[in-house]
Amino acid sequence: CSCAMKSALTASLAGGAPAPAPTRKSTLDPAAFPCLAYADEVEKGLTEPVPNPAAPGAFSINEVMEMPVGSAPTSVLAPDGTSLADYALNPRRRRAGQESLPEMTPSLSSSNFDRNAAGNWTAVIGSLPKGLTTEEKMRVKMLVPPSPSAALLKELNPTAVSSRTMDGRKLRRKVLAGSVMVFVTAGYSGKRFIFEKAHQLGVKCIVLDGPDSWVQLLEKEGTIAKFVPIDFGDSERVFELCLAGIKAAAAEVGELDGILTFCELAVPLAVRLAEKLGLPHNTPDSVDAARDKHKTRQIMEAAGLPTPKHFRISLLADVKKAGEHVGFPSVIKPVSGAASIGVIRVNNLQELHAAYARVMSDMRRARIVAGAIIEGDPEDDSGDAGNAGEWINLTLMLEEYLDGTEVDVDLAFDNGVPMYGAITDNWPTVEPYFNETGSNCPSILPRLAQQELCELAVRSVQCLGFSLGVFHVELKYTTRGPRLIEVNCRMGGGPVRDTNLLCWGVDLVEEHLMASAGIPVRPSVPRTPLKQMAEYSINAQVSGVLQHINFLDSWQSNPDVLYARPLAVAGQKCVCVEDGLPTWVCEIMVVKPTVQEAIAFVKEIDASLDIPITPNHQKS
Repeated sequence: CSCAMKSALTASLAGGAPAPAPTRKSTLDPAAFPCLAYADEVEKGLTEPVPNPAAPGAFSINEVMEMPVGSAPTSVLAPDGTSLADYALNPRRRRAGQESLPEMTPSLSSSNFDRNAAGNWTAVIGSLPKGLTTEEKMRVKMLVPPSPSAALLKELNPTAVSSRTMDGRKLRRKVLAGSVMVFVTAGYSGKRFIFEKAHQLGVKCIVLDGPDSWVQLLEKEGTIAKFVPIDFGDSERVFELCLAGIKAAAAEVGELDGILTFCELAVPLAVRLAEKLGLPHNTPDSVDAARDKHKTRQIMEAAGLPTPKHFRISLLADVKKAGEHVGFPSVIKPVSGAASIGVIRVNNLQELHAAYARVMSDMRRARIVAGAIIEGDPEDDSGDAGNAGEWINLTLMLEEYLDGTEVDVDLAFDNGVPMYGAITDNWPTVEPYFNETGSNCPSILPRLAQQELCELAVRSVQCLGFSLGVFHVELKYTTRGPRLIEVNCRMGGGPVRDTNLLCWGVDLVEEHLMASAGIPVRPSVPRTPLKQMAEYSINAQVSGVLQHINFLDSWQSNPDVLYARPLAVAGQKCVCVEDGLPTWVCEIMVVKPTVQEAIAFVKEIDASLDIPITPNHQKS
């Protein structure tokens, strides 16, 4: 297997963190952060699983194992066999859950679904109205009656409905059942489990998406209540189009209880719609700040939080100044999210100048297609074919390179307070592309490192001004302590939901639904992990053509393998890291009595696979 793959697994087995320092008192509620209590037990020598499968009100192991598992795209064929529009995952950011270029058959390109106009989300974001003023918010509050969920909550005992018990969960689910929730876009088809879970909980889902979206299948199945086709290509009018679509759907389905999204690109639109309609929401300013890396750094510095050195590059003349201020090694990147296009590590000023030229060229060639920014044609030296520059900020940022172990901290907030948080260790990304590899949960970092990472994640979300919902926070534990990479203001993708559900019995989908309807977020968590897991996305070892996908068959019936499934198809051209951005060939998730055993088991599976890629006769 590739060296990058081996180093990722080896680093995870080794722990990859400094020796634990003396424990200090945490500012976090131990009832909300089970990972810290468990880390305490591990460091005290209680390494064997403690027989305590769940706390009162938490999901049982049997319930957890029966939950739908999502990640890989599902069938998006209409009953007549026509392919519907679907989003693919950003090839570097599966765990973050960022959507990328929709997959559509050639037949769709001649239909009324315009690939360049069907979901230009960056254009949409640029045209959105500013957040409401204080006076406008007061007017909305006076004119808009309480939602049905809010009215029902007032009839219940607040202590009972906010308790972390089985009875508390039953009360919260009673309030949620029958609620009408608007989803701004469906995301890629691998997220259908979100709508299945909402349907299971009795939520009536209204989904806004492009006219040919795969989600219309869910309306036919009865999983969602209403599909509302929206022309997202009309960026100047999309806010009004969504408002009109929501009001018309609500007249048919019922009074609204909340507006939400599980798609990164749609968050700015969703929060503004919720604000306009007087429903629970985070502020537009908070969302906009989280989506601008430079602004996030400025806010964190002002709040006195540890922040990597950084410098904004608006002009060529700023390049040298940036290098002198930040130093090397460092990473150059766009200030706004751009699907990791233009994220490059540089080791000296000469490399920085070369990287600046390359990134600017890449960004000019890039195209916005159906809601995603995609890499342009490398043959297009002029950049004439690109359109991304019309819609996104081409300003760059140089930031110090962060060493150490990368983690995800998944958080669920209610009224500005974290009600759940847990760490997942991420294995080293494949450089220079920074695309993800694998992860394990619970964390094997020292307890103090986990505490510091959780505390920084919480303070980062709070200093940006967020108050409710689920957040996917990416950080590193460096030789100088914890440092933030970014705050994703929605649930992570790929294995993130499954990881938190398997390990800690917390369903982030359910908690985000609760928060978005204004229902208390109070998940009950076990004292020790329900399951200990590791997952890995295996990249191509050589460049060539994948002959078939049967190479996983012998592992799929293993009781400790939750899934082993291909991410590439037979006949697909695959690329190894030596030739470019690596192709993910398959994904595997396993469980074992201990996380160390789970990591070792993934390594065993990886070593056993004979992936049938016929090498290219000549490297590209």
